[in-house]
Amino acid sequence: MKQPLHILGGRVLEAAQFIGECAALVPRTLAHCPSAYRQRQRVLAQMTRAGYESLPIAAALSFFTGLVLALHSGIALRTFRAEAELARIVALSLVKEMGPILTGMLIAGRVGAAIAAEIGTMNINEEIDALRTMGINPVRYLVVPRFLALIVMLPLLVTYADIIGICGGAFMAKSHFGVSYTYYFRTVTRVIWFQDILEGLIKATLFGALVAIIACQFGFRTRGGAEGVGRAITRAVVSTFVALFVCDYFVTRLMNY
Repeated sequence: MKQPLHILGGRVLEAAQFIGECAALVPRTLAHCPSAYRQRQRVLAQMTRAGYESLPIAAALSFFTGLVLALHSGIALRTFRAEAELARIVALSLVKEMGPILTGMLIAGRVGAAIAAEIGTMNINEEIDALRTMGINPVRYLVVPRFLALIVMLPLLVTYADIIGICGGAFMAKSHFGVSYTYYFRTVTRVIWFQDILEGLIKATLFGALVAIIACQFGFRTRGGAEGVGRAITRAVVSTFVALFVCDYFVTRLMNY
């Protein structure tokens, strides 16, 4: 029976190996990005799946996030008769933090899981080996379209989610706390600075890259049939969630130093 320290050490080494594999995949992916125009139809198809098809669920998620955020904040501010500050709290929270992280988690669960399943199934069926046999680079053919689609569409999706969430906050502020729409949106335009928007977009771009790289790498290392695909999906989603929060911390620290 293995000792707990042996198990822990094995997990640490496995995590370090995976991080190294992902780090090695990044420059290989970037090296093939300039030739992506040759497979622009594949890139557009991935953009449609990651962006357009995610609009309804992103709208619902962000709208109710704005509602809940405004409700909790308003209840706390009511104690100090400061309900007018609702717009400031909702807008900055969504643009700088809640919008990017929640949308990134949504895409990790919806698109990242699908990427890991697709590439994992291809790996088990030896289709990736067949691509290499035909002289097709798997990174260029499989990773680059998904990588470009996510780093382009996630910032757009985050912007869309921020707007919907701010509107949700406006609805709650008006209906529950009596803050007029005019004052609410005027405050939003006054308190949001370019640096706040830039911080959210930088996070969204990095989150898109993380989702693509982690999901693709788990797909490439999938083994063990259908059960292995299931494990790859679970590990890809969980690992991406952890990576998103770690990345979120460092970007926030650097942008607000």
